[in-house]
Amino acid sequence: MIRVLLILLVLGVLIWGLRWFMRTPPPEVVATLRGRGGLALLALLILLALLAHNWLVPVLGAAGAIVVRSLPYLPRLWPLLERIWIHRRESAAGSGAAGSAMPSSVAEAYEILGLKPGATKKDVIAAHRRLMQKVHPDRGGSDYLAAQINRAKQILLAALGNS
Repeated sequence: MIRVLLILLVLGVLIWGLRWFMRTPPPEVVATLRGRGGLALLALLILLALLAHNWLVPVLGAAGAIVVRSLPYLPRLWPLLERIWIHRRESAAGSGAAGSAMPSSVAEAYEILGLKPGATKKDVIAAHRRLMQKVHPDRGGSDYLAAQINRAKQILLAALGNS
């Protein structure tokens, strides 16, 4: 009986939410979902954790929420992810040497750090620090990405020191 009541409650909330969604202007929907939507998702996950006989459902929900929240940052990291993909494909094929995917030109170094030509030493150091905080191996990041970022910083600082 309790399950039937919970299903009816969930359906009622879904119908109410859909009506609200259809009648509300898009900017207000976005603002509400970012604020109250996160809290509602957390409440739903807690409810699922309490009612579920299996811990997998809430964990998958939390992982999904994290993935959805991180989607806006994916385009910034795309060049690095692309380099990882190419490096792994070359290593699997056995055609590339271990250090062959390292940046070797100033243009590649600018691309890795997400900077434009003409950046100052301060800009290079700030970009390096920002990226290393995201991908440092001590924080669960990749050794390969950290090496790429460090090498890009070395190349740019050497180039800026000579000019």
